[in-house]
Amino acid sequence: MKINKTMFKAGIVASISMAVIVTACSKNSSSGSSSGTGSSDAASLSTSSETTDNAYNDAFNVVMQTGNKTSNGSVTVESVGGNISNDGTGSSNILGTCATITVSPADSNTFPKTITVDFGTGCTSLAGFTRKGSITYILSGHLLYPGTTVSATFNGYSVNGYQIAGTYSITNNSTQNGLAFTTSVTGGQIIFPDSLSSTYTYSGTKTITQTQGFGTPTLLDDVYNITGHHSFASSASGKSLVNTIATPLVIEGSCIHIVSGIIDFVYTDGNNSLTGTFDYGAGTCDNLATIKVGYFTKSVTLPW
Repeated sequence: MKINKTMFKAGIVASISMAVIVTACSKNSSSGSSSGTGSSDAASLSTSSETTDNAYNDAFNVVMQTGNKTSNGSVTVESVGGNISNDGTGSSNILGTCATITVSPADSNTFPKTITVDFGTGCTSLAGFTRKGSITYILSGHLLYPGTTVSATFNGYSVNGYQIAGTYSITNNSTQNGLAFTTSVTGGQIIFPDSLSSTYTYSGTKTITQTQGFGTPTLLDDVYNITGHHSFASSASGKSLVNTIATPLVIEGSCIHIVSGIIDFVYTDGNNSLTGTFDYGAGTCDNLATIKVGYFTKSVTLPW
């Protein structure tokens, strides 16, 4: 495995993953057929579901970004070789200079190792994400070595106002051909920053695989595929979705958006069972997506 290049690219995967959090998606019904409120409700829940799915990507983002040197060098989780060294605590200029990182045991080679990233009452990263609370994760080995597992838990944690809980796990399945990670959320819950503090449950598994660019020094020709599935339900109404990535979501190193991919979903509200799609498009680097349920169509403009 070409450790240096592969490890350097981990931060790119993390940053792009978070670039698709759909916190600004409109929940208003778009024009469509007379297929009824069931289709409109399914489309709205699908938007909330994708918001949640990508909010959980932030845990992946935090873990991977902690693999960079901090601003003062007092905590170093080296990307190159996955080495971890520490003399106590420090703050990360990538996660925001106000984030505090604690590593234990404080050496390079002792595992398992516990890392806590504490954002306090609010810390805004250079990418514009505001995080609060903390994430604690336990590494079984060097972060970016194949076979390493990570288990992350949340303590009052939120990203851009979306408060998430549950257990987030990551397994490194990388090979000499490129990066590959499997992520899983169990017992997930999210509280939206709306007037009702809408609460949803979430669980899911996905795989992020590098498909192009592992043999070149540039990052711009890198391509990653995301596959997987997740379930999502409203705690108040009992309405639910089962989501499956039917066509792999594609991330390109030259674009901050998901450029293509289709998610199939099945919506259930107790009376109706409807199928639909959340479509990221056919390859154009833009922030547009389309939801379809039967003849009903809803356009979504993503914030990134």
